[in-house]
Amino acid sequence: MDDQQQQGVSQFTSGLRSMATSHRPIRMLRCKVVVVGDQCVGKTALVQSFHSENQNYPKNYVMTSWVDFCVKEVKIPDTDVAVELYLYDTAGQSVFNQSESDTSYFENANFVMAVYDVTNKESFDAIQPWLSKARSRRPPGAPQLPGVLVANKIDQRGDPGMEWESRAVVSREQGFEMARENGLEYFETSAANQIENITPFHFIADQFHKKYSDTVDSLERA
Repeated sequence: MDDQQQQGVSQFTSGLRSMATSHRPIRMLRCKVVVVGDQCVGKTALVQSFHSENQNYPKNYVMTSWVDFCVKEVKIPDTDVAVELYLYDTAGQSVFNQSESDTSYFENANFVMAVYDVTNKESFDAIQPWLSKARSRRPPGAPQLPGVLVANKIDQRGDPGMEWESRAVVSREQGFEMARENGLEYFETSAANQIENITPFHFIADQFHKKYSDTVDSLERA
């Protein structure tokens, strides 16, 4: 082997050592999220925009007839952990018309994302029944299913000084109060205008990681 070949082998070996010392294996956590709310509130638009990183916003409305499912990985900053969100985008037909078999996908959920349309008061009033249905699948004695409340279509509120009148019929204060009463974190989004539409998903991933870390710490101290 001549000097040039030896130098090449040495550089290749050095590169492998560098990769071996710098590589940090990723710990993967899996979190099941059920997305609930009436039809036409924007659940699918939010999920698809998040999943595609704002590259795939559905231009035409297609009603979810059963449940759509997708998985999206969220890396937790400054850690070696990533959370895989298993997102169950549920059909928006009236919660009162759903049979028990239709809601079996609520079982073993880790988080619930409840979505309403700020221009549709009926979708806001339906949040409580949706939450009750999702939380009814918890095992006896289990903690209450945590989650987020998402007020979607806030682009329809307009801004002070705009010529067109706001179409919103549900105020921020009403949303905050609904979230507080149900132990949820409150978010405002616009899937259509890509306003804060990623934030609720990252919040869930971060909270799931925090809960995991707290559990591990508690076991180690025991």
